[in-house]
Amino acid sequence: MFSFHIQPDSEIPASQQLLDQLQFAIASHQFRRDQRLPSLRQLEMMTGLHRNTISKIYRELEVLGLVKLIPGSGVYVQDQRQSSTTPSETTQEPSPQPQAIFDDAIQRLLEAGYSLPQIQQLFTKAIDWRLACAAQVMITVPQRELGAGQWILQEISQAIAIPIQLVPLEALAERLEQVTAATLVTTPYFVQAVAAIAPPNIQIIPVTLHDYGPELAHIKALPPNHCLGLVSLSPGILHAARTIIHSLRGTELTLITSTPTDLPRLQALIRRSHMILCDRLSLETVQQQISRLQPSLSQRPKVFPCNNYISETSLQSLHQALQKS
Repeated sequence: MFSFHIQPDSEIPASQQLLDQLQFAIASHQFRRDQRLPSLRQLEMMTGLHRNTISKIYRELEVLGLVKLIPGSGVYVQDQRQSSTTPSETTQEPSPQPQAIFDDAIQRLLEAGYSLPQIQQLFTKAIDWRLACAAQVMITVPQRELGAGQWILQEISQAIAIPIQLVPLEALAERLEQVTAATLVTTPYFVQAVAAIAPPNIQIIPVTLHDYGPELAHIKALPPNHCLGLVSLSPGILHAARTIIHSLRGTELTLITSTPTDLPRLQALIRRSHMILCDRLSLETVQQQISRLQPSLSQRPKVFPCNNYISETSLQSLHQALQKS
């Protein structure tokens, strides 16, 4: 079972600590779809929070579309694929006699005066057009989280050789007006917001996040009074990481966060940190700034890059889903 930790002396409210940990546990498949989450009593014993507070957190997760509350049974992880629309869910089952339908269509076109070569061209053109529409893959996240979107874009592009666009959630409705069909990729955090915008013919695929097991193990092993720097293009990633690390270590560690674009803050982070965790998109900037500041550094911080944002299993599933589109 995923271990939940609440630091009562943290600057982050206890309810926010638990909410962020639950969101991360679901997004990274620590709890899989349809799996029952800890009961109110179990979480009360784990965290020391009042069950009314925990119940409110579960309701927030339900509003976000991450869990489903079944009266008399418990709280379960919502199957994100059920909350999104996929072609297999919106189309009828294939006819048991597809050849008869195909032959009938050809016969009607022949009776209308078309030759077989012309019919072949019509079918080929129609199929190619539908495939081109379905092949439009868009990654969508809110404008404030484009850093996370860029990380997703990089990982998917390296794993799957297809054209992909990054579209801010705020511009998604306008972009979808220009296409007939498409596949939208997002994180579990934003599935509900995307589903509220996308029409029924649009496929939505939520990716599962990397569980950050090696990174969390490394953080747990750090000695007290260590200064840990966190660098990411995504404010959301920085917020979630800060909450989870606070929950694990409390005030034992000093945490400093920065984006790679805020150079004054990044340089201050480098000067103070013993170790720096950063996403792969920030790594080059971090290394450049460390080299630049090297003469004035009392000690060179160790850099621990987080190479993955999406789980390997999710990338494989995404590849298979896109092949079927």
